[in-house]
Amino acid sequence: MKLHYYILEQNKKLLDIEEKIKQLKAQKQSIINKEKEKERKARTKRLIEIGAIIDSMGVNSIDLANEFKNHFTNNEKSRLWLEKFIEKNKA
Repeated sequence: MKLHYYILEQNKKLLDIEEKIKQLKAQKQSIINKEKEKERKARTKRLIEIGAIIDSMGVNSIDLANEFKNHFTNNEKSRLWLEKFIEKNKA
């Protein structure tokens, strides 16, 4: 009889440990999800701020923004200037 109770007790401990593992995995995933959401919100905020700066320069449409980008992408002198500017001003 004692052996039977011992086995039941050990099984209960294993089930408790498995439940704790399950809870910790869920907690870990929750933390990961919150961190990803925080990073997405920071990126969105940064993109909005950059867009506002570009908009304040008069680049206030998608077409104009694409033309602006293409100028720096396709014009070697402008592209090199922009690369140097970015490198010099990296945070």
